[in-house]
Amino acid sequence: MITALLPAVFALSFTACDNLVFEDEGVCVVNYNLRFVYDMNLKWADAFPSEVHSVHLYAFDRNGLFVKDFTANGKPVDIEGYTMQLDLDPGHYTLVAWCGMENEGETVKSFTVPVPVAGQTRIEELTCALNTQQVGRADSYSKERLRFLYHGKLDVDLPNVYNGNFDYTMYLTKDTNHIRIILQQLSGEDLKPEDIDFTIEDTNTLLGYDNLMLSQEVVAYRPWATLSGEAGMVPEESESGDLIYAKSVIADLSTSRLMADHKKKMMLTITGAEGNRIARVPLLEYALLSREYYEEAYGHRMDDQEFLDREDEYVFTFFLDASQRWVEIHINILSYRLVIHNYELDS
Repeated sequence: MITALLPAVFALSFTACDNLVFEDEGVCVVNYNLRFVYDMNLKWADAFPSEVHSVHLYAFDRNGLFVKDFTANGKPVDIEGYTMQLDLDPGHYTLVAWCGMENEGETVKSFTVPVPVAGQTRIEELTCALNTQQVGRADSYSKERLRFLYHGKLDVDLPNVYNGNFDYTMYLTKDTNHIRIILQQLSGEDLKPEDIDFTIEDTNTLLGYDNLMLSQEVVAYRPWATLSGEAGMVPEESESGDLIYAKSVIADLSTSRLMADHKKKMMLTITGAEGNRIARVPLLEYALLSREYYEEAYGHRMDDQEFLDREDEYVFTFFLDASQRWVEIHINILSYRLVIHNYELDS
């Protein structure tokens, strides 16, 4: 009887990895470690510790059904080299991350992801929607300073072993953008923020689990801040070299992910005090004009979508004459400035 039980005892000892057999080798532990990297920027450097302050990770099985989610925010996420422990059974998973949605101390969420149900929610249902407001039944708008949003997706195979550390890396893409519009009145005449209307229109309110755009609804982005300013300049026709001070209005807007195939859809409209249209421009076409500069500066070729994903801050300066007609436009992205003269902006 004792002899018959010995094989079962040894098998149990090996499977459970306890100390009956391996007294000198310690307890067997398997760790699946997930590291996050955000280097999809124009410095090609990991900014995860300084920029990303919360992580929400969703795991789906090989059939695309939701299994489990993991969250972390605050100090643990901000530490250099942060990794998330994946408490999952061995097997194949698709991991989807939406980061930046639940930062400590923030009560207003810029985006909403549905709460999945284990064994029921399919991966296609894990969408991320911009929280908008509505006027009437149809017109949606957003005038909030959007909290930074980051997306990541990774397929992993977690091995079925008794001991070891297994490391995986998920690369993130930033899905929010800051756009600053500056109007400068070269005549020196007063320019008041309340007299100027800024609107960016697009159809980019709903992101899929794969970070592709799903929405067709038009949203109007409006400034979350406007202010007036003044800056000195020397007119080209000036013989004395005396400074004149140009009045300006500055507007800050936030948008969801910029999509390269929306170049004809995303429009910036600037309207003056009397309802006259100062400019209407396809914003992405102008943003993309600086792509070649960064390709040459860093020796890295990019398609349009990669460039839009790497850059998240744009400054457009329109110079106006006394009749509030533009005379030139400056486009600033990081340290690069592009000047456009005598081009018909109104499409």
